[in-house]
Amino acid sequence: MPISKSRLFVLVLLFFSSFPAWAAKTDVVFLNNGDRVTGEVKSLERGMLEFKTDHMGTVLIEWEDIEEIISQTGQSVELTNGQRFYGPLAKPENSDMLMVATPLGAIGVSTMDVVSMYPVESGFWNRLDLSAQLGFAWDKGSSVGKYSFGLDAEYRDPKFITRARFTTEITTQQGRDDTSRAVLSASHMVFRENKKFIPYFGNLEQNDELGIDLRALIGAGIGWVPVRSNRNWFSLAGGLAVNREIPMDGAGETNLEAVGMLSYEYYRYASPERKFDVSLTVFPSLTDFGRWRADFSTSFRWEMLSDLFWVLSSYASYDSDPLSINAENSDYGFNSSLAYKF
Repeated sequence: MPISKSRLFVLVLLFFSSFPAWAAKTDVVFLNNGDRVTGEVKSLERGMLEFKTDHMGTVLIEWEDIEEIISQTGQSVELTNGQRFYGPLAKPENSDMLMVATPLGAIGVSTMDVVSMYPVESGFWNRLDLSAQLGFAWDKGSSVGKYSFGLDAEYRDPKFITRARFTTEITTQQGRDDTSRAVLSASHMVFRENKKFIPYFGNLEQNDELGIDLRALIGAGIGWVPVRSNRNWFSLAGGLAVNREIPMDGAGETNLEAVGMLSYEYYRYASPERKFDVSLTVFPSLTDFGRWRADFSTSFRWEMLSDLFWVLSSYASYDSDPLSINAENSDYGFNSSLAYKF
């Protein structure tokens, strides 16, 4: 039966309207075992390639299991030395190379040097990680109960990383007043050449043990990442911060502080996924000479089930001269909780 012009027009229109969806799945991953997967590169971060397919959905492939990648989509490729290249991925000369077709010509880089990769047009939700954690402990002998809750968010971009974290902890004990601790922190790390970065940071804190009704801080600085690989991250930074502190008793103060920061992360996204991180921040006061503060934290995450983690964390805070008269100089604690990653 002959096709009418109107039907032919509709078929042609459907063909061209669906063409972008077909064209989007043009990335090809060749695995070391000989398998070949066609789909769309979503991201490479921390040794794990996120790859979207039509039939298997989104799959995670360990970087070390990949022989080569070909992509017609423009990618942002970051190396361990901090260099970044932009362009489609052409067929490499050998399996140890990644060939980036930049506007200035094709550049071959070692796959061992690649730590991050994103499509230039990668969407917001593909770069965002969210997790929530909940902890509870109670001891019958001392009638001490401890409740904790936390939220973490991390947004990754080829040019920056933005992180936000909220944690709160309440301790109850029979015959004594409840005590609480809450911290809301945020940081924005803008990458520069030669492994350098510009950090912007701020936080709000309340801590009964240290006599802090509210402490608000905002600052900026400059940092260096001497180690960044698919397994490890180590960074150093220094800067200045303005600190407004309202004690539980006594007058509030505004101080200018120097800031020194050190952080280390180890992560492995194989099954089970696990991550270990340590951070230390020191605040010598510039306007209240002789006073200094320090915050230390560490955590270990281990994946029990898909996206469900057991988290063991600790923290310690020190203030050489707290504003509240009856406040302690230090506060520390340990916490075990369950976390879910969205």
